[in-house]
Parts: sequence; C-alpha cells; structure tokens
Amino acid sequence: MKGAKVLPQIPQLYHQLRILLHKNRWMLRFMQMVRGWLILGPFRQHAIRYYQRRNHVRPMRVERHDLFPKLEVDPVVNSLNERGYANGWKIPEEYVARIIQYTKDTKFLKYWDPHRECEAIDQIARNEKLVEVARKYLGAEPILWLTQLKWSFGNKADKERQGLLSSSNVPVQYDGDAFHYDTLDFKSLTVFIYLTDVDASCGPHILIENTHKTKSFGEICRIILNDTVAQQRFGDRIKPMLGEKGTMVFEETSAFHKASRCQTKRLMLSIDYVLQRSPPPERPVMA
Repeated sequence: MKGAKVLPQIPQLYHQLRILLHKNRWMLRFMQMVRGWLILGPFRQHAIRYYQRRNHVRPMRVERHDLFPKLEVDPVVNSLNERGYANGWKIPEEYVARIIQYTKDTKFLKYWDPHRECEAIDQIARNEKLVEVARKYLGAEPILWLTQLKWSFGNKADKERQGLLSSSNVPVQYDGDAFHYDTLDFKSLTVFIYLTDVDASCGPHILIENTHKTKSFGEICRIILNDTVAQQRFGDRIKPMLGEKGTMVFEETSAFHKASRCQTKRLMLSIDYVLQRSPPPERPVMA
C-alpha cells in the first residue's frame, strides 16, 4: 500500500529533477557529455548489435491504413543509413486538418505525447509503413518513445501566442540558433512533420548530413556548434528542410541539427522511435 502512494509521484519527481538539471547549465553540459560518451562513443556499435540480438520488445500495434502510397521503405532506410536523413513525403491533408483542429480545441503551446489524445497523431505514429521504416532502420522491433507537438512564434506572429497554455516549464535545453545532436538511444529515428507551410521565415529544421555516426571524443565535448563553425566544417552538407504543410523528414537525431529562428509561426510534430529505451513518464500539465 505504501508503494501505491509513492508511484504517482514518480513522474512529477522525474520532471522536477530534469528542470533542476536544465537550470544548472554547467551540470547540464557535463551530463550531456557523459551521456554522449556512453551512447554515441566507441561502444555504440557493440551496444546496437547487442540490443538487436536480444530484442524482446512486444510488437507495436500498427494501423494498416495506407496513408503513404508513394513511400517505399527501403530507399528511406538506405538514405538514413548513408546520410542520416530522408525526405520528400507528405501526410494526407485530412490528417493535417485533424491535428490543427486538435490544437484549436486544446489551445496548448507544447504537447507531450499528444498521440495519447489525438487519434490522427496516433494513427500516423503507428502507421504500418512508418513502423516498418523504424523496424528496418533500427534492426529490431521499435519502441514508440515519445511524440511532441510544438508551436513556434516569431515577432511577426507573437500575438497569436496569446491565449495558449504551456504544458511544461522545462527550460530550453540548448542555446538558441545552435546546432546540436541528441542522445535518444544507441540508435533512434525521429519523424518530423510540418503542420504549417514552412519557408525560410518560419524556423525550418536544419540538419547536417552524414554526421549521425559514432562521435569522436572531441565531437562529444562540442555538443554545441554555432553557425560559423558549422559552415567552416560542413559547408554544403548543411541542409535546410523547407516544405508545405504535411511535409515529413526522417532523421537520426544524433546528427547535428537545429531549428532556425522563427520570424512568423510554425507547428511541428515529432515522433521518436528508439531501440531499447523505456518511454519517459507522463509530464505534469501546468497552466
């Protein structure tokens, strides 16, 4: 019985600890380097093979609606392996409209695991083809780790932010306008989906191709790259992702990437699939 009283507090404690860590920038950077070394360092390929062999994850429940008739799985997986990303596909307009309506009904600035409430998002995240891409890329049964839905507003659309609630008060993890990489798992796949048209003024997602592989010690220590350093090191490998609403980008987010500064507005959905990591606890909602 005592344990039953403690369990509901675990999600709140987990997120409070994250907030505390994110407010201490020095400690945050140190922990990011430690995690980067463990996840993306010299043992990465051994860990990937280990979890691929011992994969005992229960198969995901999939939706068999053919939302992406033109999407071929193998070319997406090959591009992910070679370049760290793949793009060129869209979700149907009907699904864009349903998700937009969901945001109008709920009026949040950011959403944590919206697939639990929005049927359209859940159907996309569990779509048979997307799950198959994740399964082939990860080399094991994927885990649906997290979905997030976020509005971004620039100065030209700041009034539209008014009236929206924030579902979290976690500080920004990385410096604004800086390239960084994520350590979701030894191997992971994130699908980014634009729900609004995104041009250069809307804060497009930008990635650096072929930086998704095992990191050197120097790269792990330099988790943040400013534009000048990124341009000097990678040049034309820096790829802005522009597109109409519905545009999808598949990415291994251990590649360097960032969201450029938004001047107008952008709504983006992200879906994370991982190899072995347990999904995080539910985030408390804060008005």
